[in-house]
Amino acid sequence: MNPEVVDAIAALEAKGLLTDAQRQAVLPAADGSLVSVRAEIRTVLYAGVALAVSGVGLFLKENQDRIGPAAITAILTLCAASCFLFVARRSPPFTWASSPSPHVAADYVLLLGVLLAGSDLAYIETQFRVLGPDWAYHLLVLSLLAAGAAFRFDSRVVLSLALSSFAAWRGLSARAPFEAVLRDHSAALRANAIGCGLLFLAAGWLCVRLNRKAHFEGVFTAFGWLLFFGGLLSGAFGGDETNWAVWALAALAAAAAVGAFAFRRRRAFDFGVAVVAGYLAILRGLFAAAPHDQTYFFLVAGSSVAVLFGLVAAYRAMRRPA
Repeated sequence: MNPEVVDAIAALEAKGLLTDAQRQAVLPAADGSLVSVRAEIRTVLYAGVALAVSGVGLFLKENQDRIGPAAITAILTLCAASCFLFVARRSPPFTWASSPSPHVAADYVLLLGVLLAGSDLAYIETQFRVLGPDWAYHLLVLSLLAAGAAFRFDSRVVLSLALSSFAAWRGLSARAPFEAVLRDHSAALRANAIGCGLLFLAAGWLCVRLNRKAHFEGVFTAFGWLLFFGGLLSGAFGGDETNWAVWALAALAAAAAVGAFAFRRRRAFDFGVAVVAGYLAILRGLFAAAPHDQTYFFLVAGSSVAVLFGLVAAYRAMRRPA
């Protein structure tokens, strides 16, 4: 309930600026009698997609010998195509701008179709070894398919799947090219995470700059900062003992810059990621400097509570009108 808005509605009606019909239309949202269940519906739909994909996996495991690889491949292809057809018949024409969702379940039917297509590709690879030692490329194919579907049908949910699949592909395939130079797998994965993060950040910037699906920028940026700071922090916590401080300082400096930028632009998620990354970088320094006893434990516990309250205060400040 928002008492200020309720009082404002009553005042506008008393002055004759709102009709009775208009008051009845807007008042339920202000006094709390109108409750949105959109988030709950989306959660149920997402859980349904997860259960459906899990059911498909169990079905394949239990029936592959009885049905046969060719029939299973055909069934998965037909189910995925049906999901795409359902969404395509109900979606508006393609546009580079944001388009309204044609149905509350459209995003999740599309997600189910992409996941079924990915399961189909994975099953074909396990049965027929089409790619052989380069099997990880099926994740790249899934990423491209999901990205195409996300842009065509304007789905942030499917775009998230595309970005995570791309990062997973790089995590599996980047080890060999980097191995000779970086000498260890963790360094290859670290470089891959930072590189993917910067690539996603650049893609988000281009979406806004070129005004092509500019509302996707938040998804690109979220994945970009998570991977970028994850790569830096992996160097601070899992890198060589001789250079962890370099990684920690780099993470702290990047967190300070991103946090300041995000606070000015009122970007709550980016600000939160930067604060947590900077805090973890500081903890790495404390871990190396402080004795590992009860003092260190209480220091970590007290500082984490302080950071939590600081985030809450910062979020409230960002929500205030400028």
